[in-house]
This record gives sequence, structure tokens and C-alpha cells, in this order.
Amino acid sequence: MSERTFDRETLLDLTVNVIPLGIILFFVVLFLVVRPWEQNLFLTAVSMALLVVPFVALALLTYFSGRAIAGAEQADAEAVTTDSSTAESGSTGATADLADGVTAETADDETTTDGDDDDLEPAVTEADSE
Repeated sequence: MSERTFDRETLLDLTVNVIPLGIILFFVVLFLVVRPWEQNLFLTAVSMALLVVPFVALALLTYFSGRAIAGAEQADAEAVTTDSSTAESGSTGATADLADGVTAETADDETTTDGDDDDLEPAVTEADSE
């Protein structure tokens, strides 16, 4: 089975643009069937252009935004898969500190090589000091 370009969530995101496309298409058909103006070719061309040009622009915008949304969702899914496989393979993050025996009490005692303390101090405001 081939993979679809837009999944269900992406299509739901794109319905915001599909509904105006349907409305514009309704008026194109309406103005082709019922001509409210006289048989003036210039007025007909201008009225159709004012409907068709935004229809085509919105259709292109909807398609390209759908591709961008689908690509972002796929990238997020790949990132989650990569993160979970790294965690399962034993990455060296906080677990390395635990293996070295670093605890909250010993971490407070450690300082950097230049003598500055790396711990973040809470901000004291005037309201706290009163």
C-alpha cells in the first residue's frame, strides 16, 4: 500500500482553506450559469478573473502548506523515534552522573576550575526582601 501525502490530521488542518475553495467554486459555477450582468465580455472576464485567480492562489497555498505540515509531522515522528532509540541504547546523559555518584549534596560542593560556583541562585526581588 502506498503512503499518502496527507494523513487525516493534515487534512483536518487544511479544511480551513478547503471550505473557502468550495465557496469560490460555488460562485464560479453560479456566475457561469446565471449571468447577472448584460452580455458584456469585459465584465464577464473581470468577474471570472476575480474568482479564478484567488481560487488558484488559495489552492496552491493549501497544497504547499499541506506538504509543509506533513513534512514537519514526519520529521517530528522521526525525531521521537530517534530519541527513544538513543534512550534505549544507553545514552550518556544524567545516567553518567548517577554512575559517578554525583548527588544533590555533592553537586553543591563542586566548583569550576576558575572558582565560580555553577549553581543558579534564585532571583531575589524587592517583594521577597520585605
